[in-house]
Amino acid sequence: MNLYSIFLKNINYNKKIITENESYSYKEIFNFIENSSSHIKKFKRSEKILLVSSNFFSYLILFFVCSKLGKTLIPVNNSLSKNQILEIYKFTRPGLVFFSNEFNFLKKYVKVDKLLSDKSLLKISYPNNSHIFIDKNLSSKFINKDFIITFSSGTTSTPKPILYTQKIKYDRYLHIKNIYKINKKDNILLTSPVDHSLGQRILFLATLTGCNLIYLKKYNKKKFKKFIQNERISFSILSSNYINLMKNDLLSKNIRIKKIVSAASTLSLEDKRDFKKNSIKLFEMYGAAEIGTITNLDTSNLKKQHSVGKILPNCDVKIFDKNQKKLNDNEIGEIGCKTNLRLKNYFKSKKLTKKSFVKNYFLTGDLGYKDKKNFLYFVSRKKDVIISSGENIYPSDIEKEAIKFKNIVECCAIGIPDKYFGEALFLVCVLRNKDKTIEIKLRKFLRERLANFQQPLGYDFVASLPKNRLGKVIKKEIREEYIKKKLDLSKQIRKILN
Repeated sequence: MNLYSIFLKNINYNKKIITENESYSYKEIFNFIENSSSHIKKFKRSEKILLVSSNFFSYLILFFVCSKLGKTLIPVNNSLSKNQILEIYKFTRPGLVFFSNEFNFLKKYVKVDKLLSDKSLLKISYPNNSHIFIDKNLSSKFINKDFIITFSSGTTSTPKPILYTQKIKYDRYLHIKNIYKINKKDNILLTSPVDHSLGQRILFLATLTGCNLIYLKKYNKKKFKKFIQNERISFSILSSNYINLMKNDLLSKNIRIKKIVSAASTLSLEDKRDFKKNSIKLFEMYGAAEIGTITNLDTSNLKKQHSVGKILPNCDVKIFDKNQKKLNDNEIGEIGCKTNLRLKNYFKSKKLTKKSFVKNYFLTGDLGYKDKKNFLYFVSRKKDVIISSGENIYPSDIEKEAIKFKNIVECCAIGIPDKYFGEALFLVCVLRNKDKTIEIKLRKFLRERLANFQQPLGYDFVASLPKNRLGKVIKKEIREEYIKKKLDLSKQIRKILN
């Protein structure tokens, strides 16, 4: 289905889209879209439009303009460096570029007739329409044309250019709407960037259903609490990191949300149990930008709390070994998924697309297993597995135990090249309170909970861990930092053995 036709069908003039600095009614948004569409129509040869802006509404408007006109939008992460933005521009070769003032450097690289200020998207050049005309032919227009090119988060590798059609986005919208039973009465909080797949999923969930949408650009505890209280938020998809940071407030009777979905990384068992005690509807889902949401877990299901959820009806998951042969239940391998929610392909990347599929199953790069009841269990990112003396060490196994130590806020297990073990396990932790004897205490704590080959050889205690905009810890960055230090973690062990 054409997304703009769905938007018009469910539009409610009384509903609003609210940010920290401004808000607009759906009627105003409609007028922005119509005015911008009329303007962009003049650029007939511009099939691809690139947008880099600090204004959330610019992204929102152009999503629907491109839906209406059959254009392809390239929404760019506005936190990227100048060189990264220029690389995306050269790679995608858009016919039009919209930008906000912070990105004036584009004037040196983009032809004047192709470069437009995004302020033009927020202008109404004619009186507000009192009646919305819905073109019946629009509902089936452009649904299989290239619609959005977005880039993966790139926490473990170079970001990949993911291509979607409107049909894919519509199918994902219906999928998530039905899972969580969203209706027009819901007030939805969006905290994810909308140049990313997850942010787009929430944006379309709200705007295509006709809900109030409240957008928080960056995590801020005070604003988060204020939004939840003032706007009566009923539903949100939040990163597990944010849920953990806001747990006490979310469990408070003053700002309770009806439904929360955890995404981006797995929740701790402690968090799941605390929400269950307080009768909060907390869900966990597993998915990826390339395949959408493929599992759902109601965390009140205590028997399956170690899983990331039951595999959903329109998703088929198989576990593959390193030779891409199917494994049996409860055997750990790479998670592959076949679903109608999958990406169209990687833009201008035929080899990468072909490499990413085995018999129409998308290879996620994640390791896990599934049980006989079709519940999926996440073990580790494939690239994060540490191989020490021939033993596979899964970082999540170490992190799950370390986080149970009361003074640990969060932690990250990585592998560092080592002369004796090949790779040595190293644990980086963030503390609640300073403690000079923390390493001795933590070593003792983990000796009682982990096997000998799982014991970290080295520790570091830092103020914070680097994260991307979805709240995911960037292990690649942490690993690179400690590799540069050229630590020799097995030095003492080699002395003893020699």
